[in-house]
Amino acid sequence: MKYECVKAKSLLSKKELTADSWFHINRSLNAYRGCEHGCIYCDGMNEYYHVDNFMSHIRIKENAPEILKKELKKLGFTSQRELETETLWSFLPDDDAKRLAMKRPRRIVIGVCGGVSDGFQPAEREHKITQQILETLVDFRLPAMILTKSDLVLRDIELLKELNEVAFVNAVFTITLHDDEKRRIIEPRASSTPERFTALKELRKSGIPGGVMATPIVPWIGTDYENIEGLAREAKKAKAEFILFGGMTLKPGRQKEYFMRVINHHFPEHADNLAAAYANENRYGQPIWQKLPTNVMLTGHQVCSTIGISDRSVRHTLPYGHEINYKVLGILLDIEFYQNYLMGLPWKVSEPFHELSVKLERGVEDLQVLREEGRLKETLLISNTLVEIIEQITETGSCEYLKNLLARIPDESSGEQKLGIPSDEVIE
Repeated sequence: MKYECVKAKSLLSKKELTADSWFHINRSLNAYRGCEHGCIYCDGMNEYYHVDNFMSHIRIKENAPEILKKELKKLGFTSQRELETETLWSFLPDDDAKRLAMKRPRRIVIGVCGGVSDGFQPAEREHKITQQILETLVDFRLPAMILTKSDLVLRDIELLKELNEVAFVNAVFTITLHDDEKRRIIEPRASSTPERFTALKELRKSGIPGGVMATPIVPWIGTDYENIEGLAREAKKAKAEFILFGGMTLKPGRQKEYFMRVINHHFPEHADNLAAAYANENRYGQPIWQKLPTNVMLTGHQVCSTIGISDRSVRHTLPYGHEINYKVLGILLDIEFYQNYLMGLPWKVSEPFHELSVKLERGVEDLQVLREEGRLKETLLISNTLVEIIEQITETGSCEYLKNLLARIPDESSGEQKLGIPSDEVIE
């Protein structure tokens, strides 16, 4: 393994504020280039990322915390240390301080690790770049989402508790195989499956929000019912808030070539099926859906319903945000997610929900106030159906549209076909 310290020119992703129904983050970063966990399906190996020797040459962004501070300041955020030097701020009553804080730039959620490279990979033990990034977020009072395959995250449990107190932190573990012998082949240098569940349980006992991303599930190797049910049951035992199942992409080029070499050696009985499922050479790595053994997200949804654990990632309320806005936003994203990934409905059905989600993500007035003043439709420029959905959520915490949608999700085991949606429920 080769380690190299490098100077980063930038750190935060540059995407616009949009509505993320998977991870609920606004910006992401990578403390390292390359990842020594060596997962055979890793997207980071692909030529798209321009990182040679991705699993054996780890570039350590030693100046990442300093770059992060500069970029956060450019976005208009101020560190707590600097705020405490402002005499006026220090003497303000709590309510006044809160009102002033709400006038500052809207908080964003930073995806600290789990993008292309795991921030808690073995190099972190010595270099502690991710630890310093978390310290920076505590200083700036900015929430974080962590996605990792390492129990090294427990080293920073006190730091995570502090961040959760001043903002919030969502600690999520990628766990794809209940059978650890298979895991050793697919994810050779990551923490074991039991270690990850134990770490999640410890974090949850400490009051830190978190759950499981069971993605990517490798077709045939991980899509059997026993694996999906085993993961869901262990997640519930660990007090996970959710477990979200997802399929695997396999981009053409060195990612796919390496993956198939390992499969041919260790799982030759599945090699032909996997080669056929990804024979389309899709540039984004999407498979030929009809050739997959199952819809893993649909099976996961049914298992989670039976076991009693959510199959949707939780959207947490940002500090100083309008709680009802986040409740509405979370339900809109749930609707969009189920329509797209479990029912395969056309985009025109989900588009109005997505557009409203983006508006809410970027910040609007308190929806409860807008409702009481009868200004929902004219302010948000939405249909009567969406107005009704918001009104139901503000009254009951849910809405009939989502309940009806969940009732129409097909049963994978029965072979029932994907259901359509009545034309009068397509929102113009």
